[in-house]
Amino acid sequence: MNRTVVRGLFFVLGGVAFWAAAPACRKSESSGPVVARVGNYTITLGELRTRLQEAPAAYQQYVASADGRRQFLNLLIREKILLAQAQALGISREPAYKEAVSKFKGEWSRRLKEYEETLQVESTLRRLRSKDLAVSDAEVENYYNEHLSDYQKPVEILASHILLSTPQDAETALSRLKSGDSFESVARAMSKDPETAAHGGRLRPMQRGNFVPEFEDAAFKLKVGQISGIVKTQFGFHIIRKLGEKRLEPKSLADAKEEIRSRLERDKFNQWVEAKQSVLGVQVNDQAMSALSVEDSPKQ
Repeated sequence: MNRTVVRGLFFVLGGVAFWAAAPACRKSESSGPVVARVGNYTITLGELRTRLQEAPAAYQQYVASADGRRQFLNLLIREKILLAQAQALGISREPAYKEAVSKFKGEWSRRLKEYEETLQVESTLRRLRSKDLAVSDAEVENYYNEHLSDYQKPVEILASHILLSTPQDAETALSRLKSGDSFESVARAMSKDPETAAHGGRLRPMQRGNFVPEFEDAAFKLKVGQISGIVKTQFGFHIIRKLGEKRLEPKSLADAKEEIRSRLERDKFNQWVEAKQSVLGVQVNDQAMSALSVEDSPKQ
């Protein structure tokens, strides 16, 4: 929890504004002997030690001294004095206080749930990588040999794309291109990929293994200047324009090893997800999704 009360006290100490924030999860502070009493409040050695440890690195040397620790204790005493006054004023019974605490509890509950789920996801991925998604050296070598031309005569291409959410939108975009609208203007107006749409749909330079296979296969087959038809991937519906290409230096198995391993691991993960979707019976409510407005989207 942020110690906002403590932060507000620093003007009392002549503007020495350090300890801007404290960790959200605090260990027990009730252990050890009582160092100071302020009315009904106490400051234990455990609390003092914890709060000292939370001081920013720039002030650790200061609070390591006896004078620094004593001044910090005085700061905590002032905090307790204000808390005692808050109790006397009945601050905790005021509607504004209760509303603020309620909002914080809701936000903290949401953040705790997100942290728990993130930890579970990361732990699961680590286990999957060590077993289900593990890629052997033999698999890497087989892939390299099966795609030898991609590594002995590698090509890098430049391309732009327009990403659409539905086949209907993709048909509309393709129709506009066939009617003479520039690729850049259609991308800026219709593409659902905000990062590239702002640049007329232009992508970063692309080599084999950088994008999903369906997209790569379509892009590499195009001639320079040519525009594809509608290409479906897991991200939606694309229209691709090839802008240029160049030959690169050959890549040995040793140089390509980790790149290939990552690609094969990603492929295994996609297959694993598809199998789990079938088992778990994943369903999407498109009608509910359509209720999302532009205001619900993340701000750029």
